[in-house]
Amino acid sequence: MRKVLLTAVLAGCSSALAQLQFESPPDAAACTRLIAPQTRPMSPALTAAVQTTLGTYRTQVERFVGLLATRPPSLAERRQLDALGREAAPYLRRLLSAYGWPGDPDLRTSLARLLNEPELMWCAGQVALGVATNLEERQQAARLIDGGLTGLGRKQRYGTLTKLVGRRVKPLPLEDAANVDVRRAAAGLPPLAQALAQTQAALPPRTAPAGLHRPVVLRPVCQRFTTTAALNTPLTEAQRDTLAQQADRLVEQDQASRRGEPGARRMNAVDAESTAWLRDVLRKYGWPSTNRGDSQLAFNAWLLAQHADAANDLQDCILDLIGQQQTTQAEAQNFAYLTDRVRLAQGEPQLYGTQVSYDSVRGRATPRMLADPEHVNERRARIGLESIEEYLKRFEPLRP
Repeated sequence: MRKVLLTAVLAGCSSALAQLQFESPPDAAACTRLIAPQTRPMSPALTAAVQTTLGTYRTQVERFVGLLATRPPSLAERRQLDALGREAAPYLRRLLSAYGWPGDPDLRTSLARLLNEPELMWCAGQVALGVATNLEERQQAARLIDGGLTGLGRKQRYGTLTKLVGRRVKPLPLEDAANVDVRRAAAGLPPLAQALAQTQAALPPRTAPAGLHRPVVLRPVCQRFTTTAALNTPLTEAQRDTLAQQADRLVEQDQASRRGEPGARRMNAVDAESTAWLRDVLRKYGWPSTNRGDSQLAFNAWLLAQHADAANDLQDCILDLIGQQQTTQAEAQNFAYLTDRVRLAQGEPQLYGTQVSYDSVRGRATPRMLADPEHVNERRARIGLESIEEYLKRFEPLRP
């Protein structure tokens, strides 16, 4: 999982609401323009220089991997990370377009871990898979292909990208899941169940959540949804795992409906089911914040609440609970997103500019009804969000 995180870090630490591109992977002709079809030999001096440069990039990226193991990067760290990505990306593109996929095993490994542009990852993965000489290189190639597909808003092909749901390692959504082992066998990879079991066995010991720093107060906005006891009773390990699995399933169908995937249910039906789940969770357990469950469960529950627009009173309650229970920068940012959503629903201007309108004619995104725009960047910076100008650039891939 650490190798996958390397590319995720270099790709940037944007919010979960960053827009997916939903583009088709490059065809063979496009790939030959990105990566030279034949490997061009490098001199020993050039090989050494490239190894040094790639090693420097990898060292910097691995530092961010260490940070992400415990917390999101700060705003200053995110800017450093963005700058690193901007510096590394053109160097990697020039290297591959001039010399193709390298013959040197160390260079192959470094490139496989540093590439982050979806199109380049997809093309490099095709080439790397064709010349791989051992299982490790075949796995690297498959990860590049899967990373390229997911970066383009599509499903992975080989199941190399995983997530942790409770204590269960689970692959990210798969293309034609029934035949994944056929594809893996053709690529020289072991069955997916075997790979997942190995990852599962390598998980570090589980740590218990930190617990609430102070009792959660049942305020009027939440009295119809939950109780003081539910809000303050610690969740058992079994309850945390059950909630994590339920939330993960709901988020998967939430995203499928919003992406318009074939066979996805209607969005309003999906949102109604998710909203009913949120009501049930609040009634029985209170809000599953990071310090009561884990960061992924807290994020998934928030994402479902963000889309519960048909139940504004429920969103109001959840906003109050996140405000009381937040202990991480990620939760503070989620609080900002939900604050803007709730305020707009109530006819009030948003504070952080997270909700935008997109003008497809002008190719421009703008914040919807924003309060005190002169100081929006100060408010965003206090919770580790980039400037509103940088945030709006995320929507540029949507331009026709």
